[in-house]
Amino acid sequence: MIEERQLHRPARSLANGTDACVLTPEEAGWTYSGLRIVRMSPGEVRSIETGGDEFAVLPLSGGTSAVTAEDTRYDLYGRDTVFARVTDWAYVPIETTMTIEATGDRPVELALCSARATQRFAPHYGAAEDVSVELRGGGQASRQINNFCSPEQFAGADKLMCVEVYTPDGNWSSYPPHKHDDSPECE
Repeated sequence: MIEERQLHRPARSLANGTDACVLTPEEAGWTYSGLRIVRMSPGEVRSIETGGDEFAVLPLSGGTSAVTAEDTRYDLYGRDTVFARVTDWAYVPIETTMTIEATGDRPVELALCSARATQRFAPHYGAAEDVSVELRGGGQASRQINNFCSPEQFAGADKLMCVEVYTPDGNWSSYPPHKHDDSPECE
């Protein structure tokens, strides 16, 4: 029998205050992964205790931002939209106070991708030009993968694995179209 949990979350149902999305592993029914989408006004500063989670901070849209971890500041150039270009990013380890700041004159939207972890690694800045871009599939199953924090691209994380997948309009992300859950007996 399939475990009963809400697999589809309606738009804005995961919003929390000014954050567009807050999803913990527990809320999702997952073991490791979490996601938080923060929206910040120009000049806004936030401090976040990472606790037992490691993070990848990925600019989604808007102006520039900065991430400070262990007294090291990483300036993130970011991008206008997720479709504009590959972006730079920052890795923040467990048991760290992370400070994020919207440093430009425009609002910024950041993805805080997280994973429960036990090993501590050093903070890291990932330059946009160092992100490997891979084209997978063909025809209606073609897509672009930006491997900013995949195990092949970045070995400085414990459990965190992140990529961006861009699937053109009308395409599938894989072929043949399929799902990744268990099928009930009647299916």
